[in-house]
Amino acid sequence: MIEHIVLFKWKESSNKEEIDAILHELSELQHKIPGIVRYQVGHNFSSRSLGYHAGISSTFIDQESLNAYSPHPEHQKVYAKLIENTDSILALDFQDINENS
Repeated sequence: MIEHIVLFKWKESSNKEEIDAILHELSELQHKIPGIVRYQVGHNFSSRSLGYHAGISSTFIDQESLNAYSPHPEHQKVYAKLIENTDSILALDFQDINENS
């Protein structure tokens, strides 16, 4: 399994309705793109976030599924809105070090 974590810093000009719509669209990707095992979307509540406001945490069957996720047309639609509304996006992808032991 592959873990995919993405954090977002919203632009000050982004309003709550835009942000909520984007997060909702992100949450729907799990039903539209094959290879996603788990997909969680939410707002940050930690003071340790270094200014990031929201994020996703997702699990993919394998690296091929993750590779197919980014160019998928449904992801690209939401990604375009993310680019318009974020100052920064941080992504981390990894496989558990104990998985192949």
